[in-house]
Amino acid sequence: MHQSWRAAIAAATVMVGGAAQAHDFVVLKLVNGRQTLDVTSYPTTVVVTTVALNSHPTLPSTLLTATDPLLAPYGWTFTPPLPQSVPVDGNLISYFNGTISSFEDCITLGNADDDPTTPGPLPNASFTNTFAASWDSGTAQSSVRVNCMPDNRFTCDDTLYYSDSGLGLPNTRLSEMDPATAALTPLANASMFYGATAFNHLDGYIYAIDNALLGKSLVRIDANGVVTTVGPLPELNILSTYRAGTVLQDGTYLVYAGPGSSLIPTYARINLSTGTVISSGPAPSLAVLLDFAVNPIDNLVYGYNDTTHRLTRFDPATGNTTDFGPIGPPDGLTGLPALYFTATAAAFDAAGTFYVYGSDLTGLVHPVNTLYTVNLTTGAFTVAAKGAVSLNGNENFASCPFPSSVQAKNTTRNEGYFKTHEEALSACLATGGDIDLGKVGVVRSMEEAMGVLWLSPAATQRRVPRTEEQSLLVKLARQSLTATCNERLFGAAMTTGIARARSAMDSGTREDMEAQLNALRALNDQGARRALPMSFNGGPASASHALSIAVEPKGSL
Repeated sequence: MHQSWRAAIAAATVMVGGAAQAHDFVVLKLVNGRQTLDVTSYPTTVVVTTVALNSHPTLPSTLLTATDPLLAPYGWTFTPPLPQSVPVDGNLISYFNGTISSFEDCITLGNADDDPTTPGPLPNASFTNTFAASWDSGTAQSSVRVNCMPDNRFTCDDTLYYSDSGLGLPNTRLSEMDPATAALTPLANASMFYGATAFNHLDGYIYAIDNALLGKSLVRIDANGVVTTVGPLPELNILSTYRAGTVLQDGTYLVYAGPGSSLIPTYARINLSTGTVISSGPAPSLAVLLDFAVNPIDNLVYGYNDTTHRLTRFDPATGNTTDFGPIGPPDGLTGLPALYFTATAAAFDAAGTFYVYGSDLTGLVHPVNTLYTVNLTTGAFTVAAKGAVSLNGNENFASCPFPSSVQAKNTTRNEGYFKTHEEALSACLATGGDIDLGKVGVVRSMEEAMGVLWLSPAATQRRVPRTEEQSLLVKLARQSLTATCNERLFGAAMTTGIARARSAMDSGTREDMEAQLNALRALNDQGARRALPMSFNGGPASASHALSIAVEPKGSL
């Protein structure tokens, strides 16, 4: 260990251009054992190590001071207490444990450090952390760099994730489905035929089975659309196509290949933490289930049995499977049972609402590409929306019905949303009243709020060019108003960011205003992927009408 420290310090000395070689001490700073750390998920624990090595060839040296201005406000101190005499070839090592709770922490630290290049342009952020030491004849310092990317995990909310593959071809698309319209928003494409997609509430990722003929594999999909192969699953039957999947409350992943997808109906239960199969074998049912989902209310698994045309309930604890309810859903024209209906996707939300999406393969007068909510007591199907065609049975839902152990983020929307949704902006003002934007003015009406959001940073409504300071004030006002509405409507934590932005607007320098603008914009973007609460209605988008009613508030610009 001693030799490895010397090697690391020697390397660091080269990197800092000799600044750490002054006479008596060489210093080194590491974060999680590195001088550069990339962070992609939150919260992340960091271990900051600082080392001071006596480099004098014959005499002990006394370390007088050790400072870390960036981390000191968070409790950093150098231990043991200084001054300390260090023998020849000896060293002092101090450790500090901290937590980067969110991407916004990186922006805050980047604004607080003494590196003019940080936090840098979005979508990423970084900060530089410097340790300095002194003794009677000199000083030395060493720095680490932490690069932060937005959290790559999905947010556990009411979003319906929908995957579809074309006739078993090696290409699968993941999208978000709007439960009100069944419209799809593409998220990711993968050059593989995966199925049995399911959301793991314990880590925030979506998992699936790569149904390649040469062997099955477990894959993980992150919120950036990156698909990663976790590892092979040799226990799974290579001749089966695993179409149905769900993550149970304990975090285990249950997958199923029924008749038509396997010579013998088979199942597997997978530990997602280790990527290994817990159990697998012949399934205790002959049900044709193209997808199923676990109900957070009773922890039972539900699906639609395409053989009996009835709902099916499965108890993962006992293996018991029971069909129940009437044949359904009804034919849209005659009201009679649609016997050719195929349910390709199933999901629950946190309230226990059961969604089924599917098509009648005749496609004549029967339900086609229809999203239903299903009453589990009566078995009644209610049409929620009609959407994209779904005919080949290679589709799945993934949802997050259980509370997530991943730190939750509140829903947010950026300025583009509020400047086009009048009802949302009106609700914001009704919730908290006037919004004081300092030099830009006090917003007292929805028209004045629209005026702020549609203000041009380049020129006034009379086409008088704005100064650089005025332009920054306009941009900060728009982000401040947006942040205020995110806080009022969705409970997002914006108070500190809004206060800092207001301080910069009142008396800050250009650099301060730019820093707070970047920080507040990041806060407003942080929850943009999170679905709007089902109880919230922001109304339709109406950009042209919103612009037509915009009125600048009375301010000093």
